[in-house]
Amino acid sequence: LNRHLACFAMPMPTSSRGKLAEKRQVILKPPEATQVQIQDASSPSPPRKRREEDADDDAMVAFSGCVCLRRHGLCSCRDDAQWLRAKRGQMTKYTPPHARRAVLQPASALPSGVPSGAAGSENVVCRCLRRHGRCTCQADDRWLQRKRKSVEPYVPPHLKERQRELETKRQEIAQRAEEVATKDLAPNMRTLARRWEPQLEKGTFGFNPLQAEGKILCDDLGLEAECTEQAFTSQGVKALPVVQSGNYHFEVELLRSCQLTVGWSSAMSHASSWDSQAVGYASTAQVVHNNEALEYGLPCGRKGDVIGALLEWKAPSVACVSFMLNGHDLGEAYELNEAVPMQPQVMQAPTGLPLCVRLRKVLAFPKVGFRPLVEAVGSEDLCPFSRAVAQATTERASALITEEQLQSFMVPDAHVVELYDLEGASSLTRLEQRIASALELQRPWAGQLALRETEESCVLVALRRASHAERLIEGDAGRLPARGLNQATATSRQRLHDWRAESGGPQAPGNLGRLGRDRLGPARRLIHGSLQTAMPLAHLVEEKNAKRLKSG
Repeated sequence: LNRHLACFAMPMPTSSRGKLAEKRQVILKPPEATQVQIQDASSPSPPRKRREEDADDDAMVAFSGCVCLRRHGLCSCRDDAQWLRAKRGQMTKYTPPHARRAVLQPASALPSGVPSGAAGSENVVCRCLRRHGRCTCQADDRWLQRKRKSVEPYVPPHLKERQRELETKRQEIAQRAEEVATKDLAPNMRTLARRWEPQLEKGTFGFNPLQAEGKILCDDLGLEAECTEQAFTSQGVKALPVVQSGNYHFEVELLRSCQLTVGWSSAMSHASSWDSQAVGYASTAQVVHNNEALEYGLPCGRKGDVIGALLEWKAPSVACVSFMLNGHDLGEAYELNEAVPMQPQVMQAPTGLPLCVRLRKVLAFPKVGFRPLVEAVGSEDLCPFSRAVAQATTERASALITEEQLQSFMVPDAHVVELYDLEGASSLTRLEQRIASALELQRPWAGQLALRETEESCVLVALRRASHAERLIEGDAGRLPARGLNQATATSRQRLHDWRAESGGPQAPGNLGRLGRDRLGPARRLIHGSLQTAMPLAHLVEEKNAKRLKSG
């Protein structure tokens, strides 16, 4: 222990003390002196080949201000300074993305919108940050304009909702217009009438879609009809063929429970009404005629019910209508004294479930003495549709003729007949009785015919109904020599003209002149066009008949 203590107590050599003092001077030297030494060390000097004899000099420099790490025992301050200068020359500042384009593109010292040669351009103050020592006013203006274009003004929520609703409505309207434009236009009534003319004139069995009113659809075979929409007004459909004689029977089977009316009607009667030329049996146990309902039969309208309608022609102008329900005969419903050709009709009631029915070809409950309606096709009892329309139109006009118009001969020319070559001096009274008995007219006769003498053995007869005039001309009503007004003598036609001129009263319905007939068609087309409805088939056939008579 004493030996070790003696070692620590030994004095330090003089040479070691000098070296330690020099190191402390280097470490404690002020920063200014150190920076001067670094600059001297980093100053460029011509390269020289290091020699071994310079090692001692480098060692001395290390103790006088060397700051390198002395790798491999040598001073590398000069190499470190060259490396640092090379790196500082490559360093760049961070540039934002929106300003990189301005840095890459040359920019003038003037802001945008001021030409370089404009007066006062030297007084314009640059507003940019002058990044990298150049003006970026133009680049900043372009960036700001691009941002302003993408900025949307504030719109309140209720206005946004209104704009969305308007846009939705515009799209719906445009889609609807495209659907209407692409939708195939259905042929009009005139085209369908020309297409159905063979079936109308020669006869067919089934529902007639050209005589359907309302939302009633018929199948391709024409044996089933269905009401697709419940309406507050009546809807109906008619069937073919049209019969003018014989005894016929048709049946309608209900495919679901519904409220309806089944019966017979003329070609001019609407499918949605029961006028003076139509008789129907309603599911409310009523018979309907001339828009009047009377208690009749039993209530019906359940699914599976079969309603039968029977038509019996007792005379050329007298028809009897009766009905059956599920094979039970309900008896005679109505007798028409001035009957015209008739056809089946089915009408939807204004209230109740929509109808869905089938027109049976084979009768489920046939009646003795009556033939199925399908057998009328191709028989003598079949009436062409054009003739049925003409007869129904004439009968309607005849029903509106008053007794005063009849006595003054203010009736259609088709109702006037000339009797010629009369035997002896027969009085007008006896001649009137003879004509009434031949035509089987009922008293009083004053409202049904009128006679006036034109010259010797020639008498003009005015009849309420054109069918009576046709019977006299054809000779079916006795042996009276009669001819139409177009074949009458000139004296008779002149006297008729004078009588009508003296009367000066209103013309009878149906006695339309050429001008009136020409105006009737356009008036009907105008009315149906304004109502946006198709013109009834009966009106089209009536116009066709008028044109045929005019050309003939």
